[in-house]
Amino acid sequence: MIISFNPIVFQSQDTEIESTLAKILLVLMETNIHFIDIKSINAIFYDENLNYIFDLNVISKIYFSSQQQKSFKEFLNKKSQVAITSLYKQHLRHIVVGADEYNNEIHPKNAYKILTERSKVIVENGINDWKFIRGICQKYSSGKTKRRSIYELLNRAIRDEIIESENCGGIGEITKVTQNLINKNRYQNIYQYKLMAIFDSDKQDSNGFITPHKSKIEYFKVKTISTIQPADYEHESTDLIIWHVLYKRKLENYVPLNVLFDKVKSITPKQKTNLESKTNDELDFIEYNQDNIGIGESKIKEQFPEMFLDKFSYRDFEQRCEHHKVFLQETNELVSEMEQILLKIAKIV
Repeated sequence: MIISFNPIVFQSQDTEIESTLAKILLVLMETNIHFIDIKSINAIFYDENLNYIFDLNVISKIYFSSQQQKSFKEFLNKKSQVAITSLYKQHLRHIVVGADEYNNEIHPKNAYKILTERSKVIVENGINDWKFIRGICQKYSSGKTKRRSIYELLNRAIRDEIIESENCGGIGEITKVTQNLINKNRYQNIYQYKLMAIFDSDKQDSNGFITPHKSKIEYFKVKTISTIQPADYEHESTDLIIWHVLYKRKLENYVPLNVLFDKVKSITPKQKTNLESKTNDELDFIEYNQDNIGIGESKIKEQFPEMFLDKFSYRDFEQRCEHHKVFLQETNELVSEMEQILLKIAKIV
């Protein structure tokens, strides 16, 4: 996340605001996963000759220890030497900390919550589905991808538990769990910045946009939908929170065939030949079962999530999603659904 400040907020004589601003600055220093837009408040920290003056500020004098003053000066000097890249500006969320809520500014107390509360990805199965997220993140952060630095940042957030999964125990509970989180005090006024939901489409074919989860899409889009249209599958800034419905039937349909053949030893030569003969669309909406891969539902739920954590290239995911790329508005280009998912998650880090 990129954090800017309205300089006027530093003129506040409200001790609660002063204290909270101090905590925000220390969090930015200590976590070092967010980006501070130094230019937005350069005059708070440096005079016109670029001499450091923040030690004279009441926030530093009252709310920082002498060690924190020293550490923050070193942190700021390092940050001022590093520009926030266009890649980060394109894909990370940007908030402005200030007291003018009518100008889309975030009050310091809410900004502090945004920076300190863990972000949540709401999934149908907190263990299995999270392995899918971790797996694609690991592969795209270690491969020679265009947006590798974004995925490395996301991978670090997952590793450090800055972002975590929220289990809802099945698609039927996803809106209930989402609403429960929204209603919690910890996410009050900040849930749009901290929550995301992802769920299976359970579609049986690629014809049209038929999904049994129309009510879920209506919930996240905060509107009644008479007939599902292509645009309804896309997240918009006016939606309740960031969300994603999978293009393919289920998570299992994203496993590349070469990985599937290597890991599921029960697949017979005949079943392998049959799967290899299918089109990409057919593989997208197939229901894996005993008849086509030699294992039943319980084994599928146990084995498939582990496959996402196996060592294979992000290119295998790219190939598996090549035929249904999506338009990325930020950069005016087509990308795979895998990247789309990761970039959506990056918005809540």
